[in-house]
Amino acid sequence: MKNIIYIFISFAILSCNGQNNAEFKKTNEKKNSKSDLTVTYPKINLRKIDKTWKSLDAIQKEWIKVEKDKDGYLIYQPCDGATETLKLDKGRLTINWRFEDDQTFELEKFTRLTKNDAFRADCYDVENRIGFEIKAKIVDYKNGIVLWEFNGNKWLMTPKENFKSFRIINNNCETGKEKELEFLPIVDYK
Repeated sequence: MKNIIYIFISFAILSCNGQNNAEFKKTNEKKNSKSDLTVTYPKINLRKIDKTWKSLDAIQKEWIKVEKDKDGYLIYQPCDGATETLKLDKGRLTINWRFEDDQTFELEKFTRLTKNDAFRADCYDVENRIGFEIKAKIVDYKNGIVLWEFNGNKWLMTPKENFKSFRIINNNCETGKEKELEFLPIVDYK
């Protein structure tokens, strides 16, 4: 008798778990048929980064651009081009632009600033005779957000390993060019 009750309870629990997993999959990814967008919600929430960079080696090496809308931070995968990324490697900075070819710059005069929550560096592309200052400041360590400023651009970014911790909006544009989404402007962080 105990075995029958055990089998019945086990079957009921497994049935409920199957329904919860199916519901989770439905709510984890939503497709908007009107605008051909797919929104994927994070399965994990491990965004937090340290409040400061204790050394230059402590700065994460790969970064991905983050946008912000009324619901919070997200990673946007546009219809045209790719999501912008940065990579710090062996004294070089590589910028992966949305449309243009990647550009690699030599880093010089690398300095941590303001209580070690920011840094600045001079970047040079000797071949194309381009030089500019780059700054990065931790603006929301709980969400792993750093403001990068360079050559007239301001990008909110997170370490690339945090990618799956953010809501992801993919503009599929499977049936033709779709209008790109617009996001909240970047505020001045002091």
